[in-house]
Amino acid sequence: MTDPLRKPTEGYAPPHPSRVSVVIPCYNHAQFLAEAIESVLAQSYSNFEIIVVDDGSIDHTAEVVRCYSLVRYVYQENAGLSSARNTGLRQSRGEFLVFLDADDRLLPHALETGISCMREHPECAFVSGHCRVIDSRGAILPSPRQLRIEREHYLALLRGGTYIWCPATVLYRRQIFDFVGGFDPTLKRVEDHPLYLRITRDFSVYSHNRIIAEYRRHLSSRLSRDVTAMQRAALAAHSAQWDFVKANSRYREAYDAGTRFWQNDYPFHEMVGRIRDIVRERLPPDAIVAVATGGHSELLRLDGRRGWHFPQEEQSSKGELFAQGAEGSVATPAWIDAGMTYEFSLYGGTDRSNLLARLLVRGVANPVLIASAESVPQEPAREDGVLLTAIPNPVPAAEEPGATNITWSTGNGSEGQVYLSGAGVYAGDNPADSDEAWDRLESARRKGVQYLIIPAKSFWWLDDYQKFRKRVEAQYETIVREENTCIIFNLGESSK
Repeated sequence: MTDPLRKPTEGYAPPHPSRVSVVIPCYNHAQFLAEAIESVLAQSYSNFEIIVVDDGSIDHTAEVVRCYSLVRYVYQENAGLSSARNTGLRQSRGEFLVFLDADDRLLPHALETGISCMREHPECAFVSGHCRVIDSRGAILPSPRQLRIEREHYLALLRGGTYIWCPATVLYRRQIFDFVGGFDPTLKRVEDHPLYLRITRDFSVYSHNRIIAEYRRHLSSRLSRDVTAMQRAALAAHSAQWDFVKANSRYREAYDAGTRFWQNDYPFHEMVGRIRDIVRERLPPDAIVAVATGGHSELLRLDGRRGWHFPQEEQSSKGELFAQGAEGSVATPAWIDAGMTYEFSLYGGTDRSNLLARLLVRGVANPVLIASAESVPQEPAREDGVLLTAIPNPVPAAEEPGATNITWSTGNGSEGQVYLSGAGVYAGDNPADSDEAWDRLESARRKGVQYLIIPAKSFWWLDDYQKFRKRVEAQYETIVREENTCIIFNLGESSK
């Protein structure tokens, strides 16, 4: 790997103290580039420079940059993301660096937060924060909660994945590149992870939990990703750590966990992300969806659509007892997750089996949706006095789980019970044969399920239950069939 900090022979100047160089590599992302640039221009911290490295784009990247006089434009023949970042690194003059991908955005306090953390932790090679996930239009998407690692960052990275979701959440001290070099130009995928490993192995870093960037997940970027090649690259970078970790038992344990992650969990999460993209584009927002999860609840996080395990354990439709009494108001614990939907049901009567009211509570990540929802008046008590409300609903559940206040009344002073059901309980075992598989699907359909998703990890359903497969394909419309991702059947539409 060539030295990315090779000084230009002409016009060299030492780094400017406290200046942040924001390097934006761009390859055919002109449609997002203006948003990336403007997110830097809107920073509360003003001592920065912007360098756009055009990595041989064939779209109108150059035209976009010409609209911004403060941006320095550098063109190179297409050589990949790592090379483009190294080019920006050589051209930069700041004491600190941020690498902002052209389809992502910084939040206005990003640089100020990073510099403040650097001043508080001057021993650190980099500081990193959190991001939120957005779609191609900038709408906030639900996502799993991000971890904050307070110590042993190298071990956390070695265990697989990364606690750093978005490159733009990292503020580097320029000097660190004198020791570890830059981005490896031979890597065309997972370019950041090897650098994080090289740095955290030998230097102190700091992680805060402020959201400072927006990481864009859009269909065009996901379609262009070769998951097998990315997995191979990630495993190669992981394997390169073996000589360092083999003499340390704790490192070896973390290394083994990381190997399992890259071999199994990484492709799984790639598949989950792609399924969410498909569901968002193809299924209505209020859809009720059964998913052959194999017990993985993460497959039920369908951007507000109500997901059920398939097969689901046959149980009382009531769910779990949440509260009881003639009336009351109880706050839920903070476990409502973004992208998940929960059902509260109020039962009354002498045997407490009479369904009086039912309410759906949804966790969302987008504060705009929360604000608009709270401005809508809650449903008042019915004429018979029955009441079941949740405030707020939807529930803000971005970085941490949310909570809502459930208020109920049976209306006549009789004892009532409030039950909670979420995504249901996974059956834990598989149908004995195709007839049982069909019966379970029809039972779910009678309870309101409108779509069936069979993820690629569960395609064995279609091989092991051939009769079931023929009945489903003959009776219901296949609306999505994507190799390595999923098949989706519309249970409300006959294929005939």
